[in-house]
Amino acid sequence: MPNDKIKHGRSKHISNYGGVGSLIETTDNSIIIETFDNWGYSDLNEKLAHYIIKDDRLLQRLKNRFLNLRHLVSIPTDRDSFLHQVRPKASYFPKWFYCTNPKCARLATYDEWLKRWLASGKKRDFFNPPKCSNKDCKENHLEQIRFVMTCSNGHIHDLPWEYWNNRLASDRNNAEENEEDDNKNEKPSGPQLDYTKKCCGDQQDLVYRISRENTELSGIWIECKNEKCKKKANLKGVFNFEKKCDGKKYWLGQLNGKFHEEECGITMQPSISVKLKTSNSVYYANTLSSLFIPELQNPLSNEIRIDIDNMLESEQFTTEQIVQLISIQKKIDNELIQQYLESGEIKYIPDNVYRQTEYEYFLEKEQPDNRQIKFKVIDCAEQINGFSKLVKIDKLKKTTVQTSFTRNEPIDIDSILQDQNEYEYTVQRQSVSKNNFDSKTLPALESYGEGILFILDKSKLEQWEKQQDVIERTEKIKSNAENADWKSHQIIAKTLTPRKVLIHTLSHLVMRELEYVCGYPSSSLSERLYVSGTMHGFLISAFDGTDGYLGGLSNLCNDLENLRRIIESAIFRATDCSSDPICIESEGQGVGQLNLAACHSCTLTPETTCELSNLYLDRNLVIHNEFGYFKTMIE
Repeated sequence: MPNDKIKHGRSKHISNYGGVGSLIETTDNSIIIETFDNWGYSDLNEKLAHYIIKDDRLLQRLKNRFLNLRHLVSIPTDRDSFLHQVRPKASYFPKWFYCTNPKCARLATYDEWLKRWLASGKKRDFFNPPKCSNKDCKENHLEQIRFVMTCSNGHIHDLPWEYWNNRLASDRNNAEENEEDDNKNEKPSGPQLDYTKKCCGDQQDLVYRISRENTELSGIWIECKNEKCKKKANLKGVFNFEKKCDGKKYWLGQLNGKFHEEECGITMQPSISVKLKTSNSVYYANTLSSLFIPELQNPLSNEIRIDIDNMLESEQFTTEQIVQLISIQKKIDNELIQQYLESGEIKYIPDNVYRQTEYEYFLEKEQPDNRQIKFKVIDCAEQINGFSKLVKIDKLKKTTVQTSFTRNEPIDIDSILQDQNEYEYTVQRQSVSKNNFDSKTLPALESYGEGILFILDKSKLEQWEKQQDVIERTEKIKSNAENADWKSHQIIAKTLTPRKVLIHTLSHLVMRELEYVCGYPSSSLSERLYVSGTMHGFLISAFDGTDGYLGGLSNLCNDLENLRRIIESAIFRATDCSSDPICIESEGQGVGQLNLAACHSCTLTPETTCELSNLYLDRNLVIHNEFGYFKTMIE
């Protein structure tokens, strides 16, 4: 499809739910975002220097997994598409469409529909969104099939619709609804197809029929219109359908007219599962975010960086020659060039260690003169109970990069860059590049915003977390996690502490209160947790492109008395939930029973704002009158 026809926000290219390999619903149909290698800037040059996002601290962290990585490059805007022919690429997926006119109802692949359109003498430019070329249909827009198949290795496929009405004699799913089933107690089996040949070979003419009376899957069927055939089969049991994975990688685009594929390698059965294309489990982006710290950056410009890279690529110059030539031509200190050329120590950096640098910078460093970021530490121990400091951040820069993705199940943040030998999951990471982990560039988003870093009182926190009731409630969540279906829940829960559950819950309560009293939609805010043996805080921020980035968030620190009232209101509001007493007395609720006293009515926030998927929450740790962190405030 013409990729310039795609209209959707840049932020959807890199988020918790979108990115390379994801299915995105547009106003027309769903599309799959193709590898950024196809976007037009795989070969960086001076013309495209402004696409480079400079965050050397993040770049160094990523090199543990991407040894040849040189640059993070931004998502192109519509203006970039026009000026430099650089634009995100995508194609329709699923590939099968049907005509919604009941008199036609033809079912075929996108390529077949396009062939029919061109054969009827119509121009290709008018085909998108896909339309039926049948004269009686009057260019009726086509509807996309809503089922896909995914495997735990990250592949995605269409169902074999061309064989759907070709059933084996052992198949029982196409039986009439009133036919008695002698094996009702057995596990239901999916449709069993005969793949030896299509029902009518090259003469196959399929239609997609939908019953007006029967709203079940058995009321949808695939039929061949050929008079000598008339084979048909319904969609009953489609979610139990089993098939070996073909290893298709549609997000890598086509090579010599065929989509990329590989040997899947999954031997267990079933190796692939059927889902609705809008299901959350179709795609999980593996993204990492980083807050910009000026003193850890190399000041070399993008243009100079590209010049150095080109000289390295040519293999005509030694490192010493590059340093000498660039320093003379550009009048730059040798040390800066040498620093850029040296990779430094490449090692795996756990997320908490990475965040520790940010935490210490905001608390211990002075405001930089260049004003790339702007912040101020405020002592609030006397004014706000339970907190020791606030960091008012008026200017903040965040870089978010997508490294890979998984299907069927998410992974925890520390496993994103982990070596395969340490990797504990059965689901496999799929790279966003054709070059896999040898890629020299990765797609990223650069966002500017504001925020408040809340630091809890260390001495009070250390006394609080020693209470037996507090420990037991945290252990209850960890115990529930051991029985969770997803490995990520089990891994995250291993390091779960009372401190983390408290700070995470408190972050949610404050974000919800900001929506109530300050007019910020909670979806415009985001949290960043700083929790370890030496960290005890959380950052609430708002970035450009959201309703919250208006300067009003950080300015709340200008009036500590008002901010105290907001926090106290958040605490008191948490004492009452419309689902109480069920919620407050809960022994486990939500996904995997990983929340205790926390539900949508009192604690949960929009998924886009939370780092931990609205899990590991318990407001009892905040407000309980015997062991709550703020019990004195409640009293």
